[in-house]
Amino acid sequence: MEAAASSSTAPATRSWSSLPADILELILKRLPWSTHPRFAAACTHWRSVVSPFYPAWLTPLLFNAVDVGSTNVRYYSPYFHKNFEIANTLQTPNARICCSSGHRLTLCQRAGLEIIVVDVNLATDVIYDLLPLACDMSDFVVYDGSKRMFGIDAFGALHVARAIQCEDGDGWYGWKSSEYRHDGPKLPAAPMTNPVLHRGLLYLLGVDGRLAVHDDRRHEEGFRILDKPKGFGFEHDDCYLFDSDEGELMAVLFGCRGTWVRMVRLDEREMKWVKVESLKDRALFTGTLTTTMVKTDVKCMQNKIFMPRLYDWPQTVLVNLVNLEGELAFVPKSSMVAENGGADGTKIWACEFGHEKPKEFWETIKVDYSIWVDLKN
Repeated sequence: MEAAASSSTAPATRSWSSLPADILELILKRLPWSTHPRFAAACTHWRSVVSPFYPAWLTPLLFNAVDVGSTNVRYYSPYFHKNFEIANTLQTPNARICCSSGHRLTLCQRAGLEIIVVDVNLATDVIYDLLPLACDMSDFVVYDGSKRMFGIDAFGALHVARAIQCEDGDGWYGWKSSEYRHDGPKLPAAPMTNPVLHRGLLYLLGVDGRLAVHDDRRHEEGFRILDKPKGFGFEHDDCYLFDSDEGELMAVLFGCRGTWVRMVRLDEREMKWVKVESLKDRALFTGTLTTTMVKTDVKCMQNKIFMPRLYDWPQTVLVNLVNLEGELAFVPKSSMVAENGGADGTKIWACEFGHEKPKEFWETIKVDYSIWVDLKN
């Protein structure tokens, strides 16, 4: 009888599945987004507190805006075929896109007679006004994201100006220009691709495949046009220069309206362009001032080249960009739009490199005012 009485008065054991919803939500806020699906699979109660979300780290995203700095920011995902719209602007009116590096975006904003170089951290929405840029050096602006910035006048005699951040990280030294000569080196620059920083040197791509290089250690000398490579050796319509994820200087070339695609890398010993046969399970995102090559775990996007041309206009989803433990995700403001899976890159122009004949650009919509950014980690 005593044993029975004691057992009847003992507190009931509560299982993990009965934890209050507010406690579960606090736990979720301390877990990265990639763990939420496993959290939801534990039981029905746990699943009820997991918010629908779209991972922002799966592939690079196409940052786009009708008027950069004045209209809401949108990120196009080639995997989900959706435009994720953030309900705020960059507050940088009259700005133009210059370059990107990961989740950092560089803009040039006109303010009266000056052009201000602006650095935007897309992961935190923090915006830094770096320093004014001389108007005659604004054909290209390249920022390495930390210490150096270059303004390049590429149409005419090549000319470059450089600014270096102060040692304490607070402010910048003024622009220092290379020697300018009207009879200086001239190289018809590829208009749609930025100069690229590669192994400490700044490379500018000519439309014919020749290269000009600037060595920051001898800044006063400006650009020097290399004797080799002589060029690509064949006609093409568009070309884009980039530094690969394996540290090689590469270029991707397109025939008229996308009828063919080729990739080449610079053999720095022989100083010639060499044909690339495979992407090695990587994906290449090009067609903007910045080209990005990434290793991807998304099988359907491996070994493919993507251009900012769409077969139909995507659905726009109003979202918040939320950071949990270093992972960024788009959280819809309405749960009604959340769907599983994606378009798997089938709604954007893409070519499986080396394995299929590219489709022409006919009947595609070009996404203007855009640049590839990468919000992974």
